[in-house]
Amino acid sequence: MLGGITSAVSLRRCFYLSATVFVLSTLMAMAIIIKLSPLESVKCRQPRVLTTPTLEWSSTAPVASVGNNAGPSDIAKSNPDDGDGEGSQRELNEKRYLEMREKNIQNKISRLSWKMKNKNLPMVYHNATSIEINYNVHVFYYAWYRSLEYDRVWKHWDHEYLPNWKKNDRRVFREGRHRPPADIGASYYPSLGCYSSRNPQVIDLHMRQLRDAGVGVLVVSWTPPNTPDNTDPVMPDLLNAAHRYNLKIAPHIEPYPGRNPINLIEHIRYLFSKYSSHPALHRARKSRDGPALPVIYIYDSYVFPSSAWWELLSERGNLTLRGTEIDAIYMGLLVDSAHRSHIKKSRFDGFYTYFAVNGFSYGSTWKNWRELNKFAIQNGLLFVPSLGPGYIDTQVRAWNGENTRHRKHGQYYSVAWKSAIKSGANVVSITSFNEWHEGTQIEPAKPVSNKDFTYLDYEPEGSDFYLNLTKSWVQQFTDRNHRL
Repeated sequence: MLGGITSAVSLRRCFYLSATVFVLSTLMAMAIIIKLSPLESVKCRQPRVLTTPTLEWSSTAPVASVGNNAGPSDIAKSNPDDGDGEGSQRELNEKRYLEMREKNIQNKISRLSWKMKNKNLPMVYHNATSIEINYNVHVFYYAWYRSLEYDRVWKHWDHEYLPNWKKNDRRVFREGRHRPPADIGASYYPSLGCYSSRNPQVIDLHMRQLRDAGVGVLVVSWTPPNTPDNTDPVMPDLLNAAHRYNLKIAPHIEPYPGRNPINLIEHIRYLFSKYSSHPALHRARKSRDGPALPVIYIYDSYVFPSSAWWELLSERGNLTLRGTEIDAIYMGLLVDSAHRSHIKKSRFDGFYTYFAVNGFSYGSTWKNWRELNKFAIQNGLLFVPSLGPGYIDTQVRAWNGENTRHRKHGQYYSVAWKSAIKSGANVVSITSFNEWHEGTQIEPAKPVSNKDFTYLDYEPEGSDFYLNLTKSWVQQFTDRNHRL
């Protein structure tokens, strides 16, 4: 009998010991997985909806990729086998990690979608009543898209996956180019499809959409002739179409190979020689009794020292543009807090913040706008905060998920507008009308999916939601200015 009791106790101890070992082993395994496989920021991608239109691939050109569909040879490129079998095990571990990460991301996306569907969301319905065009509302516009149907070549819709700028990031991401029209370099899909920016019908529609939304000025991305992404050939058509709808255009001079303050003088002179007499070129006054001068935005202005800009923009500079035929209201880009001093020393007439990512930079952070407007007033500068509906660029920068800003059915856009209005700024800019690569567009989008990807959309509010929401906020901005 005593032996039986001892056996029972021993069995019970063995059972508890086994259970303890199992629990500890499970916890240790989970800790190792979590430590070795940190999840990246969730990519804003909705689960596949069976009712959305499905596009087929238009090309069979190979695209190198690493992900759920990655083969052993793809992973081996970044994890070469050292000949003793460790490389093969590393490949297997990498594949398992990618599968687990994708599953976790999809689960988070599903929870996010469900959560958003059950929130009280701001609904904006189309109001057929026209509103006054406000020339103090600017929008960044891109005319760099080309289509196979219209131009016999794809451009920008087939954007390549950009290499990771973060040198210490060891993650492996997709490479190669997108393959329009089913696969494009964007997380949203335009309602017009993969259009050409040179198509007069597209240009006319864009102008009408912006006119109806009350936006007065298109800040058009521009580089000189014979440079990458040169948009100069389409400028005459844009100006003529803008004039038909009583809109204005301001050039947005982008970086280009060899750009410096010296050759910039010649390129600005070229701009003036071709377009300064056009009635659609946007002009403004520094003071009530001052001359009306063209407005020119200069992207990445801070890459040149303030001393170089001073030579151009100061009345005492050796190469001064002031009082010449190419004098203008020159707007510099402010990113960091230190750029306030750069803007002031350079003798820019004002500054803008461009980025639609709240918190990405000092300039793009909404809570800093009131302080920036105060700085501008104190120094006789024009402050133009840049607001946007959201941000997602993981279809061109697959590694940049941490900077994604979800639109939240217009809530993000509305808070940005409120912040700009509360800052006291008299001019605001919208990033953007159609920068599809970075997901900042307010241009209409539609639900589309292909065999590997489901594009984001504006549902359930509809494809025109952000144009209608823009119209609502332009009206509020106009009303505020009229009360002042």
